[in-house]
Amino acid sequence: MGPLKAEAAVLALLSGSGHVLLVRKSCSVPSPWACDVALPGGHVDPGEDEVGAALREAWEEAGVPGDLVEVLCLAPLHATSRGSIIVRPVIALARAPICPKPRSEEVDAAFWVRLEDAAGRPPRRLRHPRGFTVTGVELAGGLVLWGLTLRILTWLYSALPLVLEARGGACDEGPRNSGGRC
Repeated sequence: MGPLKAEAAVLALLSGSGHVLLVRKSCSVPSPWACDVALPGGHVDPGEDEVGAALREAWEEAGVPGDLVEVLCLAPLHATSRGSIIVRPVIALARAPICPKPRSEEVDAAFWVRLEDAAGRPPRRLRHPRGFTVTGVELAGGLVLWGLTLRILTWLYSALPLVLEARGGACDEGPRNSGGRC
């Protein structure tokens, strides 16, 4: 058996002011992710790499132009809570101000949140908009951040110094242009 391969990729896009881009999956579209706050992302299409998938999904979901994104590195693989989907977070920096807007029916909001507000506080038991209880963080407007997205952002918050060093061209396993990893 070979190494794990990402089936999906998400873009953890940071602003120069310490914010991270998030989307809210539409509550009106039937989906296991309805009403979830998430990083823009989705499945890696055949013939597509993880970075390409993350950039494509960020454009499709939040209108993020790929030419305004500087990829810093690839974070460690993460799995959904049931382990059914292996996800590669692509860590990036916005090169210029980006005003995100939902571009698909599967997303009803796209917004910036301070990374510290998303991942720098201890999670607690909260009621998800769909009625079940989760362990997560409440964001402004009563939005609930939990699960895979919270785990990825908590990792990013703790690894931020290393990630920012990657901007200079070095990640743990190589330069950013060759798919280096944080």
